[in-house]
Amino acid sequence: MSRKRIGEGEEAVRAELERFRQAVELTRQELIGVSEKADQLVVGRELFEVHLLLVQDPALIASVERMIEEQRVNAEFAVGSVLRDAVSRFESIADPYLRERSADVRDVGRRIVEKLLGTERQALDREAGPFVLIAGDLDPSDTAGLTRDIVLGFATEKGGATSHTAILARSLGIPAVVGLTGLTDDVNPRDTVIIDGIHGKVVVRPDEGELLFYRELKRKFDSIEESLCSLAGEPAVTSDGHEIELAANIEFSQEADHVRQYGGKGVGLFRTEFLRLLSPSADEESQYSAYVHVLEVLRPDPVIIRTFDLGGDKFFPDSGISEANPFLGWRSVRVCLDRPEMLRSQLRAILRASTHGNARVMFPMITDLEQVLRLREILDSVRAGLDDEGVPVAGDIPFGIMIETPAAAISIDLLVEHVDFVSIGTNDLTQYTLAVDRGSKLVAKLFDPFHPAVLRQIRDVVRVVHEAGKWVGVCGELAGNPLAVPILLGLGVDELSVATMLIPEVKRMIRVISMSDARMVAEKALRLPSGAEIRHLVHSSVAGRYPQILLEEEETE
Repeated sequence: MSRKRIGEGEEAVRAELERFRQAVELTRQELIGVSEKADQLVVGRELFEVHLLLVQDPALIASVERMIEEQRVNAEFAVGSVLRDAVSRFESIADPYLRERSADVRDVGRRIVEKLLGTERQALDREAGPFVLIAGDLDPSDTAGLTRDIVLGFATEKGGATSHTAILARSLGIPAVVGLTGLTDDVNPRDTVIIDGIHGKVVVRPDEGELLFYRELKRKFDSIEESLCSLAGEPAVTSDGHEIELAANIEFSQEADHVRQYGGKGVGLFRTEFLRLLSPSADEESQYSAYVHVLEVLRPDPVIIRTFDLGGDKFFPDSGISEANPFLGWRSVRVCLDRPEMLRSQLRAILRASTHGNARVMFPMITDLEQVLRLREILDSVRAGLDDEGVPVAGDIPFGIMIETPAAAISIDLLVEHVDFVSIGTNDLTQYTLAVDRGSKLVAKLFDPFHPAVLRQIRDVVRVVHEAGKWVGVCGELAGNPLAVPILLGLGVDELSVATMLIPEVKRMIRVISMSDARMVAEKALRLPSGAEIRHLVHSSVAGRYPQILLEEEETE
């Protein structure tokens, strides 16, 4: 947006602020309509409730209004500037899930600017169908306007598997493939196109054999999807009666509203850094409100709130932090311990919210005992301060740590006596064990959580933690991979925490395998020399009991 100076005097400022507030209100009403339209979609409504949070975020609104007042610029420029900064914070993150949240911020900003300019974009669902949609990119709100009757499938050049556009497509039941660079140059209008959302392929101008193959594949997949939906109310119990805790990983407080609808029990990982990344000035009260919502919605199920995992690739562009090896530098709990006031503010919010449900607090990227002892000391100090103020706090809040580094895994016997539980973060554990930057395209093929070195560390951690009489979970992406479930159960993991939408697939695997079979698979897996052979072992072990299509999907990732 072009920068324009507004008139002189307070009246001009008040008028511009009123323009902005009206645009925000119109956008809010529009998003309510989109959310209601997506009401039949569990995830669809959830994501647009997130957009509603963004458009009403006090910190973002305050930043725009401050720019209007102090720099005397038009509202369009102020909105664009503030949200552009927020987008850049997310786009600089290596983690694909967090990075792709930038699309949500961009979508909300576009809506507000459209209201300010008085322009509207034509909705996709007004086009004649049915057709396959090929585009450079789609906003989440564009996707929500699609219907299966009109759009048979779509593919875009931008986006990733964890983008909200892809998530909404899955909820709508529309096959989608995203992130295919150069796609629009290869497809012509009226071409026959197959969108293979299972394997991430687009077949342009298929022959008769390909058409027959994909018609049969679609029939099988539709049948499997129907059977998975029926599992939501069923317990996560192995075929021989062992119950497994199956929880959700969430980033937004509103995601808690749908955990049980997918069949999950509580939250195994609340990634709170999203609150901070969206609004660097996020204060204690805004955090408190988010935690209370999750705890009340899921009470009495447990909610594990992880403290800010900032640093590495999760710094703000204007932070002034620059390191040659950021993932080996100032990140996560190291940042929090060096900035204790930020940590104390978050812990105050967590402890205050703890009376509203079953709260647990967890600290990421632990590497030595001194960190654990200092964190305990700070937590106890914050609790004592709240007691002095007469602020009620839950009597017993379990204290946990994440095992994400070889240092923590190897020295788990030194750490476990000082904590109540541990959760293994397989994403970072794999990254640090294999010395592979998971955000680097050059070495991405070497990133393998099935690597024997990773699985052996999980085995050792589980053994030591159980010997201490405590429980251990896995909250990294490995927990959401059906092929990994038999191994993790066989190693004795007590809890699996996965993306909400993956809960049915993971539960299906839990229910078709016995603990005795899982232990046998894990024992054999630990003797194999490569991740590829381990995957093949599990695949052959569950063949005939678990949908082949879903296993193929995992193997292609």
